[in-house]
Amino acid sequence: MKNIKLLLSLFVLTILTGCTKDSEEINLDAIAAPTNISAKISIAPDNTGTVTIIPIGEGISQFEVYYGDATAQPAILRAGEPTIHRYAYRNLPYEVKIVGITLNGLRTEKIIPIEVTFFPPTNLAVNLTVSTLNTMEINVTATADFQTNFKIYYGENPNEIPETFLEGETKTHVYTNPGTYQVTVYAVSGNAQSAVPFTRMVTVTRSVLLLLPVDFESTSTPYTFLNFDGGNSTKVANPFPSGINTSQFVAKMIKGPGAGWGGSLLSLSSPIDFSVNKKFKVKVYSPRAGAKLLLKVENLTNGGISFEKEVTISTANAWQELTFDYTAISTTNSYQKLVFIFDLGTVGDASANYTFYFDNIILTN
Repeated sequence: MKNIKLLLSLFVLTILTGCTKDSEEINLDAIAAPTNISAKISIAPDNTGTVTIIPIGEGISQFEVYYGDATAQPAILRAGEPTIHRYAYRNLPYEVKIVGITLNGLRTEKIIPIEVTFFPPTNLAVNLTVSTLNTMEINVTATADFQTNFKIYYGENPNEIPETFLEGETKTHVYTNPGTYQVTVYAVSGNAQSAVPFTRMVTVTRSVLLLLPVDFESTSTPYTFLNFDGGNSTKVANPFPSGINTSQFVAKMIKGPGAGWGGSLLSLSSPIDFSVNKKFKVKVYSPRAGAKLLLKVENLTNGGISFEKEVTISTANAWQELTFDYTAISTTNSYQKLVFIFDLGTVGDASANYTFYFDNIILTN
């Protein structure tokens, strides 16, 4: 293989220098080994670990450049050709080996020590928030000067392996158990990290938000009904766990004396999203067939902004799922309250005949 390379190089040399006399020959054995091996080395000041190497020497047809790190294969260069390499770790000494090779294959090498320096990260700033929708969840973003990335410890595990993230990225973590945890964030540049980390104690709790779907199963969510005009709803153990509803807890409404529109209201923690799903499903248990359930949604502060549908219950003494079609609802309005009225227009008497159960309020399509 070496002989082929030498023949090709000789052919190129002959073309470049012109024809010689038939009796004239190039004596490859007379070519001396490379001399004055060196390199022009430039380390980028941008904290990336990028280094430009231009090998130089005399009597050389090509160079091999070994970077001195974990890179196994050398760069093969012609005279005057640069190579650009990015070192993973900074502030470490590396030994760059330059090998000059002559036309006849003689080799001379030189070791050139370099130190890839960097600026340590500064001005670390971290934004940490607890999610308003899931109070067991935190969201973290960070910025810093001269950083390449960040690493974060959530404080949940004593043997925790930190997670790495980039500037502009939001890191989300959901804790398994409620409690107070120390969150620690470092800015990292190469093999170094910010001298002063960001630390903060964060307390997470089980969600006490009331959001759809509503199934009355949470032990921490406050299912606080606003009862009006004879309606009286409470969370109770499911007295009829059978058929399509074997859940542990349900809502019980007793409609007593008052007004024909007596019922109960639940305020959700955020507005209902009707952008895609526009059909409510509710499981009910009625003492008689022919009873009706009106499901109404209202604006949080203006009860005049509302939409409602009423569905007839066809089964007595068994769980039945009712569907309320809200396709015609105006999505430009905001709705955050759920209103339940059984037998609108009829005054109840608080008897078993006016005792209803409902559960699993979901919004679907």
